[in-house]
Amino acid sequence: MARSKAGCIGTGVMGSALMESVAAVAGADQVLVFDTDTGKADAFARKTGCRVAKSSREIAETCDFVFLAVKPNYLGDVLSGIAPALAPATILVSMAAGVTRDTIRTFAGESARIIRIMPNTPASVATGMIALAPDTSISAGEIDELRRLLGSAGLTEITDEKNMDAITAVSGSGPAYGFLFIEALSDAGVRMGLSRDQSIRFAAQTLKGAAEMVLKTGTHPAMLKDAVCSPGGTTIAAVEALEAHGFRSAVISAALAAWERSMELGKSKN
Repeated sequence: MARSKAGCIGTGVMGSALMESVAAVAGADQVLVFDTDTGKADAFARKTGCRVAKSSREIAETCDFVFLAVKPNYLGDVLSGIAPALAPATILVSMAAGVTRDTIRTFAGESARIIRIMPNTPASVATGMIALAPDTSISAGEIDELRRLLGSAGLTEITDEKNMDAITAVSGSGPAYGFLFIEALSDAGVRMGLSRDQSIRFAAQTLKGAAEMVLKTGTHPAMLKDAVCSPGGTTIAAVEALEAHGFRSAVISAALAAWERSMELGKSKN
């Protein structure tokens, strides 16, 4: 059976977004997908030209990179099912929040080669942030190849596995915080007389622009904020109101709650 560059078990939002990136880089014929919901897998194949596997085991047998895009509570069963079919060179790419490489090995075998990743949903519009935490068996060339395959989904960055729970809280869950902020800011616009559609566009583009300034200038966000706050002006009045209502404290508390939950998910698998 001919080998493929990558296969994905699960065709939800994240699995589909990452496989679209792989297909864009390596070609749709190099991507194999499987989902217990065959309708989802078939719809993805029709959209992208990728191929549908008959089973998760077929992906394990034929793909160099096996992406695991299933919920943490299903991961053990999936791994136990494909473990006998894994070739020595196959690399498992797990995006299950909180589930460590050591836990994955209890199901896939001690010799399993693993890269944990934490993507986020903006990968579906090519602006994602993807953390990669490879084990020591993965070569620099293999890491580079995975980064190349994921390149059209957004930015990639190598990290230690110990950081993955924090990255899950800041980046994996982070888009939800941004969506809440955009929704709240657009509500304010509507309250002041803007149409809903216009207010959402202004709020979303403004947040997008602020993020681009941080990334492209490399300037600390506090300095960029200060540059907008003219003495006695509108922005400093708004910042004062945010501080009075505990804005920063609320954001920190939210991220800490996600961090703690990620660690809980990992412990439940050990």
